[in-house]
Amino acid sequence: MDGEKQCNGLVVLLVFFLGGLVGSLLGLLFAPMTGRKTRKRIRDASTDVKARTINTAHRARNVTTEKVTDLVDKGKTRVDDATESVRAAVEAGKTAFVEKKSELTNIISPDK
Repeated sequence: MDGEKQCNGLVVLLVFFLGGLVGSLLGLLFAPMTGRKTRKRIRDASTDVKARTINTAHRARNVTTEKVTDLVDKGKTRVDDATESVRAAVEAGKTAFVEKKSELTNIISPDK
C-alpha cells in the first residue's frame, strides 16, 4: 500500500513539472515579442541561472569544506584524548604491576 502511495506521489510530481514545462513553452511561443528578443531573453535568463547555480555551488562547497574540517579537527582531538587516556592507563598498570611484584617478592623471600 505504501509503495502505491509513493508511486502516485511521484506521478503527481512528474505531471506537475511537465505541466509547468508545457506552460512555459506555450508562453514563449505565444509571447508578443519577436524571435530575436525572445532568444535574447532566454539567453539572458539561462546565463543568470548558470551564474546563480555556480555561486550556490561555490558557497555549498565552502560550507561543506568548513564542516568537514571542523569534524576532522574534532575527531583528531578525540583520538588524542583517547590516546592519552590509554597511555595513562598503561602507565598506571605498569606501576601497579611493579608494586605488586615487589610486594610479592618481599612476601616470598623477605631476607633478600
